[in-house]
Amino acid sequence: MPEHAEITSDIQPRLDRLPWSSWHVKVVFALGFGWLLDSLETNIIGSILGILKNIWQFTPLQGSLTVSGWLVGIMVGAVVFGYLADRFGRKQIFFVTLLWYGLFTIACAFSNNIWVFIFLRFMAAVGIGGEYAAISSAVVEFVPKRVRGKTDAFIMSLWPVGAICSAVLVMFALRFFPAEIAWRAGFLSAVALAAFALYIRRNLPESPRWLIERHRFEEAETIVADAEEEVMKRKALKELPQARPIIVRQGVSGLWPQTKELFSKYLARVALGAAMNFSQVSLGYGSIALASLVLFPMTKTPPEDVPLYMTIAFISAFFGGLTSVLMVDAAGRKVTGVLSYGSYFIATFSLLFVKSSFSALASLCLMQYCYTWGWVTEYVIKSEIFPTRSRASGIGWATFFGRTGGIITAPILTGVYQATGSITDVAYVFAVLVSPGFIAAIFWAVKGVEGKQKALEELTKD
Repeated sequence: MPEHAEITSDIQPRLDRLPWSSWHVKVVFALGFGWLLDSLETNIIGSILGILKNIWQFTPLQGSLTVSGWLVGIMVGAVVFGYLADRFGRKQIFFVTLLWYGLFTIACAFSNNIWVFIFLRFMAAVGIGGEYAAISSAVVEFVPKRVRGKTDAFIMSLWPVGAICSAVLVMFALRFFPAEIAWRAGFLSAVALAAFALYIRRNLPESPRWLIERHRFEEAETIVADAEEEVMKRKALKELPQARPIIVRQGVSGLWPQTKELFSKYLARVALGAAMNFSQVSLGYGSIALASLVLFPMTKTPPEDVPLYMTIAFISAFFGGLTSVLMVDAAGRKVTGVLSYGSYFIATFSLLFVKSSFSALASLCLMQYCYTWGWVTEYVIKSEIFPTRSRASGIGWATFFGRTGGIITAPILTGVYQATGSITDVAYVFAVLVSPGFIAAIFWAVKGVEGKQKALEELTKD
């Protein structure tokens, strides 16, 4: 097909003019439950790492490799499956990614040493990285523009819920099984939930916007017509508002042409997503590592209290996500981005006031709240600013570069504390590490486009 061919279609406006209905709920539930499950699988390591250390007697360095390997796996999966989601469609890939990480999670449950476990966790993370790109792309392409921001933000906000579920799941397993069996039971339970997620995703349609890009007009028309029929029936409507056709200029396709376009025409947008992702991952992973390795030991917090404190922090994180839900469609993406990433400085400087277990918990809760407020907002912005033909790839590359923040932050912060013994120095270094996201948010507020109440096609005009 010719490069930059013009496509005239009313499919996109018809999707945007649909009133919210049970049809949308089914789509959001199927994708949102999978996202919650992704979080459960990601965060379960925090609850079982101590158990594995007692069983396998590995070093702290080997233990840290479980986290580093996981992050690298996400980076690889986000890029590889991001491109595949643009090439073969959203539906196929969020089936493949869920099946992929489900199978490697089963394998994790049968690991017999730390090195096998690290490798299998890396492989499972490749699937999770693919979920990041495929789910974020699919959600915004289905949901009407007037509620797109808050819907996407709500799905992303389920991440802390999954983290809470992972802690509860392991605590429940420990009540009924010895430790050497309980951690395996935790992984296998997560797989059972993954099977349910596959089941509820089985009837999800392909993204009509993606189908239009691929000139599969009849399939797109069938999906949208079925959705309109169901919505009108559920809402007892005789007709829907008129939808005026739009003209979309079709761009390049293929691995190299798409990559070249992303790193030339959309380079600033990739950099925006990467900078915001770097900062939020730095604050999220850095705060958990800092609390576990520095704050709680420094304040002589009993180790048996730490799981409860972590659960409280995850609850705080959920409310951070809800803050984004309330703001992105009301105040707009730009305002929410600047405020949420500006709060990262308040969060990091809360370390200056840590003197006791309670103040350590309060600081951790504030950091987790601000972290989730920012990263949920980031995913709303990031999922809207790339054209449909390369949306998943753009999300994937931004995630790839941004995840380096999670790899370097914990070692830097713990290294600073070991070298200086000063939590004040840690706070200042932490503030520097989370600053790129705020700088990027300011830049986007001045130079970028506001996604509030706008169709995706308006945000990516060629």
